[in-house]
Amino acid sequence: MDKIRVIGMPMKYGCFVEGADLSYEYLKDSFKKVFGVKGSVVDTFYPNAVVHKTDKKIKYLEPVMKISKRLYKEVYSSFFDNEFPIIVGGDHSTCIGSISAALDYYKGDISVIYIDEHADIHNNKTTPSGNIHGMPLSICIGECDDRFDIGSYKLNPSNLYFIGLGDYEVEEMNYIKEKNISCYMDYEIDEDKVQKIVSDIVGKIKTKYVHISFDLDCIKKEEFSAVNVSVEGLYHNGKGITLNAAKKILNMLFLNLNIVSMDIVEYNPLLDKDYNCKKKVEEIILEIKGSMKL
Repeated sequence: MDKIRVIGMPMKYGCFVEGADLSYEYLKDSFKKVFGVKGSVVDTFYPNAVVHKTDKKIKYLEPVMKISKRLYKEVYSSFFDNEFPIIVGGDHSTCIGSISAALDYYKGDISVIYIDEHADIHNNKTTPSGNIHGMPLSICIGECDDRFDIGSYKLNPSNLYFIGLGDYEVEEMNYIKEKNISCYMDYEIDEDKVQKIVSDIVGKIKTKYVHISFDLDCIKKEEFSAVNVSVEGLYHNGKGITLNAAKKILNMLFLNLNIVSMDIVEYNPLLDKDYNCKKKVEEIILEIKGSMKL
């Protein structure tokens, strides 16, 4: 890959928390400073969006899927142009479009490393909230009905790796165990154990290409509180990992694997007092830049 493409995805329909769609606007200068490129922005405008237009349970199904397909085209174009796409969400429904584009471009030869406090692997029947940012992995795997279809290739659960998981529902953990998905819980992770965990993942990965989906709510809430789940306070119950551990994980993944794309999601600037969390995002992207093989 020749260069970076930063793609803003100001999506809020997956969680519909005010501020979820503002992250790229607040972070774009940081990405430009670090990577020296002007980002592009996916059009997330959806007039007259209705919470339950065709489904009494799933929220904003139509806008999420339509906008995800717009992102899919942008990310696929980036691969075609031999670029490394960094997708800046928005809520974590963002990864529906990015993972699907990577799967199709690389013809299914993709592993996904999902660094998140949450499993995000509910399907349209098990979701307790109806918020699609808790469903993107099931959509990419193909566990949801055909209203959620996007792309041609589906993610093989054996090519999915969780890091930092700490908050989940029983249906999600049952699925993870049933499919024998590799999972490294937040309480297992400290800075001294990062090398062992990453080495374990590197030894397991069977695909040539890897996508990282990084949710900032994986970080301990006392270190990084400006995330969408902090608004309701219902889905932020895990221990979390330290900022330093998160940076070390990303550094080692980039140094040891063929990472071809990445999401950074769930920052909410409306919750960021004195923009301390914004500064921490910049630390993270500086770590990424220093580790990239470009």
